[in-house]
Amino acid sequence: MNYTEVLNRKLKKAGWECIRSHSADRLETMKKTIVELSREAEQTGTFLPFAEAADRLELTQQQQMLLCALWGLESAERAGPEPAEFGRLYREIRGTEPFGMEELPLWVYEMNGSFRLSPVLTGWLESRLPVLPDGLELLLPKTEPAYGLENVLADSEKIFHAVENSQEPSVLCIAGEAGSGRQFCMEQICAEQNMGLLLIDGDQFRGTVRELNACVLCARLYEAFPCVHLGREVRERLLKEIESCFLCYGIICDERRALEEQPEAVVYTRTIPRPDRSLKLRVAKDILGDMAEKLPEHTNLKQLTGRQLPIGLFLRYLKNIRAELRLGSTEKEELWVPSVSTHLQLLPANRTFEELKLPRAQHDQLRQISRMAAAREEVMEQWGFGKKFSYGNGISILFYGAPGTGKTMAAQVMAHELGMPLYRVDLSQLISKYIGETQKNIGQIFDEADKSDCILLFDEADAIFTKRSDVSDAQDRYSNAETAYLLQRIEQYAGVSILATNLLQNFDDAFRRRISYMVHFPMPDVNLRRELWDTIFPGSTPVSPEVDSIMLAQAF
Repeated sequence: MNYTEVLNRKLKKAGWECIRSHSADRLETMKKTIVELSREAEQTGTFLPFAEAADRLELTQQQQMLLCALWGLESAERAGPEPAEFGRLYREIRGTEPFGMEELPLWVYEMNGSFRLSPVLTGWLESRLPVLPDGLELLLPKTEPAYGLENVLADSEKIFHAVENSQEPSVLCIAGEAGSGRQFCMEQICAEQNMGLLLIDGDQFRGTVRELNACVLCARLYEAFPCVHLGREVRERLLKEIESCFLCYGIICDERRALEEQPEAVVYTRTIPRPDRSLKLRVAKDILGDMAEKLPEHTNLKQLTGRQLPIGLFLRYLKNIRAELRLGSTEKEELWVPSVSTHLQLLPANRTFEELKLPRAQHDQLRQISRMAAAREEVMEQWGFGKKFSYGNGISILFYGAPGTGKTMAAQVMAHELGMPLYRVDLSQLISKYIGETQKNIGQIFDEADKSDCILLFDEADAIFTKRSDVSDAQDRYSNAETAYLLQRIEQYAGVSILATNLLQNFDDAFRRRISYMVHFPMPDVNLRRELWDTIFPGSTPVSPEVDSIMLAQAF
């Protein structure tokens, strides 16, 4: 037992004896004990939660006596005093009558016909985190590496300084997409300021007097910064209730969610951006460390950092990779795992340019496209073209030709060359007969692909990239709307997309104009067919010397 616990026991004993005793000097004895123990803690350098609470809550001597008495009663595992008993105790200590809850200190509340200390104050006195009402969570964050949050942390320092000087009601709003680390950012802001963080759930918090009192006690005792995590539902009075208690508070919200609650205070909004490639590379080196050497063949940090994820999800992704590497997992599919969508199917990217048999012109064109895609990061990010041209920076490629000429295989070759996962769009899951569902599915596909830095393959693409027709009925109108939306999303997509079709004539002209590259896959001539026959058999296949590749090429 440490010395703080010794002093706590003496305080609780003094409070309990004061309540059960009937001597005339019992109040004076308790007051004397409080003064002596507080002085003893100060002289010995012992942290005494009771004395610190009295200081932070600015309690008078009479209030300290009331606190000590109620604490002693609770420590004896007795229910709090009933209204008549509490009224008598209150009159004896303070000399006045308590008239209703509004006259009581915020650390006293009525429960089941008796009066108790607030669990927030009890938790503080017992040196533990308090039990809080639903919708409240108290965190005591510590400083951790805050990747990509340096500017937000610096701005928050200035904001707190400005609020302190001006005493103007203010709100610090941290916005961002899901997985961007908004709560972590707020935790680090509080850690930098040596504050706790009181999270207020915008959906569960009701804003009763008792709950608001709990918020104020957390803020004053634990020096916690109140922060409202806005939910989906708009609650117009929520922020007004918080503003009635605090000069400055925080908000966490989705970057696409409008602040319809309209706080009356000044709002400083900071949005957490997605990390660029250089930041992700630094994060990957820090998280993986020496484990990066165990990455599978043809996989490196540069490829892992291609995933377009918010920083929070990217950190989780890297930690999952680290866990897999510790288990000895060496398959790319186990490390990428970028998609849980039913609309996308992961295809093996295990083919090489040496295996792909095409005429020289098409072969060179595909290599050129691969070099272009590989250089895209340097051109867009390091050279600054991504900021200058922020729209339509993706690469779209159209493969067209007869069935079996190698279009899907060429996509696998490019994915292998670039070290990127290849995802094929499942058309059966994409097209729906219900109005609006097809657009919704299209949006989900591109949203998922945006996070994955993958190659997106639309096989049999003419089924969805069809020509728009004249509107003669509602069905034509909705069909044209689907085509228009698909055109819009593929133009917005910043990654690599491959469209493969057997029927080029069915393609909408607007799609053709927006295609970066078009590659024709012709039927192989005799020479290409001979190369195919020469290389088609695996090394372990027993091939008779009588097999004539020239004859096979001419015949088939």
